[in-house]
Amino acid sequence: MRTIQDILADEFIMPIQRIETVCADIRARHPGRVLAFVYYGSSLRDMEDPEKMLDFYVLVDSYRKTHKNPIRVVLNKLFPPAVYYHAMTHEDGIRTTCKYSIMSLPAFERRCSSSAFLSVTWGRFSQPCVVLFPSDDVIRMRVQTARENAVRHMAAQTVPLFDGQASSSKFWAKGFMQSYRTELRPESSEGRSEEIVLRYKDRYEAILTALYGEPNDDGIYSLPPGSKFGAQTKWFFRRFLGKPSAAVRILSSAFTFEGGFDYVADKLERHSGVKIEASESQRKHPVLWSPVLAWKYWRKGAFR
Repeated sequence: MRTIQDILADEFIMPIQRIETVCADIRARHPGRVLAFVYYGSSLRDMEDPEKMLDFYVLVDSYRKTHKNPIRVVLNKLFPPAVYYHAMTHEDGIRTTCKYSIMSLPAFERRCSSSAFLSVTWGRFSQPCVVLFPSDDVIRMRVQTARENAVRHMAAQTVPLFDGQASSSKFWAKGFMQSYRTELRPESSEGRSEEIVLRYKDRYEAILTALYGEPNDDGIYSLPPGSKFGAQTKWFFRRFLGKPSAAVRILSSAFTFEGGFDYVADKLERHSGVKIEASESQRKHPVLWSPVLAWKYWRKGAFR
């Protein structure tokens, strides 16, 4: 039987040159600070599609030395990750856009661990992703161990939602649906979770087998006992706290790049359906106006 580490290691995909170049460019923007990249999201499944925006977590050793803006240092510590937008045109004329999130490696490890309450990190990285360009084998192993902890934590928070038995597809779809409901997302939580599980059906079956043993002839796994009421209560409070936290992270990224407010406004509109009209001053100084902008979005229901 394969271990979870075996399953995660088997997911590695060699990145194409365009992605290597983007990672090198990001590393150059934060010289000496980057410990590893964690590549995830839809572009990982469609690496050759230049229209897909790349998604990375960039794990660093120091917030203070990574950010030029001291406000970003404080926000990154309080509300990690800090989100940056990056675009570059390659020698062949192809333009690549990228969203990368900066988090310290210790913070990543904590937020993937069983002590982490909100699921934004352990929910995301219990799903397929690839560790790229770690600074050494020790760093690679630390990231892979954090990923294993995320998988185990996701499973542990999902088990009590069932009455002792479940198929792999139903198990993981329900867990991811609960996690997605704690975030600001434009798509149906249920539809998105089912799509991901079906796409990686063999992976999730292998993980569930590694955790709880072989299924029966009907593909049903026997699960350990747990408190359904306790699990449902935890997921309720994750939803209650998760969406405002996500909103704060999105708004805090409004001044990381030129045109930041328009990027954030578009993201909030796609995720919540809420659109507001902002003045030129509000677009130019989103931090100064952030209390007013946040209040406008809140009143229209963007963070609920």
